[in-house]
Amino acid sequence: MSRTKTNGAITVLSLGMVFFHLYTAARGVLPAVEQRGVHLAFALTIAALYDLKKSDWPLGKTINLVRIVAPGVIVFYLLYNFHSIMERFGIPSGPDMAAGIALILLVLEFTRRITGPVLMGIALVFLVYAFAGPWLPGMLWHRGYDLERLVTQISLSTEGIFGTPLGVSANYVFLFVIFGSLLDITGIGQFYIDVAMRAVGKSCGGAAKAAIVASSCFGTISGSAVANVMGTGSITIPLMKSLGYTSAFSGAVEAVASTGGQIMPPMMGAGAYIMAEILGIPFRSVILAALLPAVIFYCTLFVTVHFTAKRQQLVGADTSELPGLPEMFKKKGLCIAPLVVLIAMLVFLRVSVIKAAVWAIFTTLAVGLFYSRRDLKHYALGLKDAFINGARTALVVIASTACAGIVVAVINLTGIGMKFTGIILAIAGGNLFLVLFFIMLASMLIGMGLPTTPAYLILAVLGAPTLVRLGVVPIAAHLFVFYFSCLSMITPPVALAVYAASGLAKANFWRTGIEACKLGLTAFFIPYVFVYDPILIWQGPLWHIFLSALTAILGSIGIGAGICGWFFRKTFVWERIVLIISGFLLILPNIIFSVIGFVLLVAVYSWQKRSLKTI
Repeated sequence: MSRTKTNGAITVLSLGMVFFHLYTAARGVLPAVEQRGVHLAFALTIAALYDLKKSDWPLGKTINLVRIVAPGVIVFYLLYNFHSIMERFGIPSGPDMAAGIALILLVLEFTRRITGPVLMGIALVFLVYAFAGPWLPGMLWHRGYDLERLVTQISLSTEGIFGTPLGVSANYVFLFVIFGSLLDITGIGQFYIDVAMRAVGKSCGGAAKAAIVASSCFGTISGSAVANVMGTGSITIPLMKSLGYTSAFSGAVEAVASTGGQIMPPMMGAGAYIMAEILGIPFRSVILAALLPAVIFYCTLFVTVHFTAKRQQLVGADTSELPGLPEMFKKKGLCIAPLVVLIAMLVFLRVSVIKAAVWAIFTTLAVGLFYSRRDLKHYALGLKDAFINGARTALVVIASTACAGIVVAVINLTGIGMKFTGIILAIAGGNLFLVLFFIMLASMLIGMGLPTTPAYLILAVLGAPTLVRLGVVPIAAHLFVFYFSCLSMITPPVALAVYAASGLAKANFWRTGIEACKLGLTAFFIPYVFVYDPILIWQGPLWHIFLSALTAILGSIGIGAGICGWFFRKTFVWERIVLIISGFLLILPNIIFSVIGFVLLVAVYSWQKRSLKTI
């Protein structure tokens, strides 16, 4: 197949995939297996076309054809015969087995091509474990399962590939990927960056502050740390460097700010939707629980770059070429409409996530059409590119969720999840802090080689139940795992967001990673706080929640000043230590600790003010 024909096929399939999801979202999604099956078939076929190898060898052409046609044929067979398969559950026919095995192989190869070998390797380890159980020692032992039982669980039911993870991708995530792609193509995303630059760009270190504001806004929609870095970092990193920030610090700011987008409502990452499905709660409950920790995280980051700019005597960015905010909103004020519609529908009108996404997409289309009404041809071509880019971007999430379904199927089949809980409890001796520490390490270790979504999903099945058994509030347990799965994006040695940002900044990876860990220090601490006292995730009286949020924001000032070594002047070592301690004490939702932290913060403030007067 020539490249022209291949590109044409990719365009047709991408547009078909987008229209299928918009239609089913607007009119009502199909039954679970049908919606997820069509979703997966589109992705497998598009991925095969992107990876098509040119070959004049007859057998090579045949292989290419099989790779393109097989996904649709296999999925069609499974969907068409699904009721019959269910009726003979556990006794699959020969064609059932052939289709099931072929689907597993297709998903594994799809995952390898799209996300790399790590997730595929993990899935293969679990598949081997399903067979090897009778020969394993101790708590790893299980009775073992034959090929028929394993294929039935993974491919011929809704417990594996067609399970909840892929369902979240098919029902929710794909819509928001298209939403983010449309924001980029229509220029609405650039409007958010321009507003951020105009709002804070002229202040001390304004370029870094604009990067934080823009990345938090963009990241709430994209849900991908790396995509966020590439989307906003290409503008903000060079600007930060031009104003005097070091390359490593510039890259670290963008990496941390972009990673924070995954934990910042309203959209967050795909894992947040899976969390809502697993816990059986409305998505708005996840948004509410994640809000205050995310605000504290960004406050600390914002304060840190401010004090760093003060210490280095950096000036603000030149925003003279940008119009003022009133003029900006007068010319393109409608650009905030998609985000307003999305938040209003999710939080105030309390409609479903699917309906909110559809209305946000249609609002984006309308706003884009309004501002492009003089050049409809260019707008139509832009929409085509947005849909193609969106479909391609979604392949990572689809591959991750489909392959993670294989892992979850084996976990449920073998009971290793309960055994993992027992192992962790046995090693930690039932000590909650040690259990949290081990799960944190596991989350970050798994997340180093995986996208956030499958990393969270694996630990949500393995680790979160352990915390719940120890009395942790379920949503706090899942947010704990989710946080550290996200933070793996900035934790060396495999920090994908840092890799992307250091590349844009032309900075040393390790220096950028160290700076990122320093800037994200609060995020490593907050999950422990809301596990021990879930007041920060809105589990308590309103007055206590308000007071805890206020003291935590004060704490972010102390931590930010301590990290960068500047408050009202350059700090001594003992002052930095006291500031960081005061910050952590203020974040802890305990009245006594907060009072002590406040006293320490005021003491350093008074000491520095007095010393400045005597100079």
